[in-house]
Amino acid sequence: MMATLANDSSKKALILGTVAFSISFALWGLLSGLMPILKAQLSLSSVQASLLVAIPVVLGSLGRIPIGIASDRFGGKKVFLFVMTAAILPVIGLGFARDYTSFLFLAALLGVAGTSFAVGVTFVSRWYANQNQGTILGIYGVGNIGQSIAVFGAPA
Repeated sequence: MMATLANDSSKKALILGTVAFSISFALWGLLSGLMPILKAQLSLSSVQASLLVAIPVVLGSLGRIPIGIASDRFGGKKVFLFVMTAAILPVIGLGFARDYTSFLFLAALLGVAGTSFAVGVTFVSRWYANQNQGTILGIYGVGNIGQSIAVFGAPA
């Protein structure tokens, strides 16, 4: 199937987009993977733990609308750079957080990583002809594996 795809630049865009999406989704799901540890260390109730996991999911999903619009307007490369740069800040902050309020704030900031799907779909699809869109977006969707990497790898 890859033989029917466009040139080396388009393949590079697909690979980089998929890797960036995978990393972003790993960051987005980081709190899910760390929750058993955080719940014990912070003595969180089930409701508190659920809220901490839900905040980045909800904000990331809602953020896809304005980020998708920004991707169309400013281009996927610039917006992807913004999303990944913005997502790294709360990840660093997680290493320094010591109380529930700090984690809630950082969880909200982690929501930006969940917007990466909207950016990448715009970025990757523009490199390929219409007849290849399904294949390309399917390959790009493999980046969802980042969530699994976070859940299984973060506690380790």
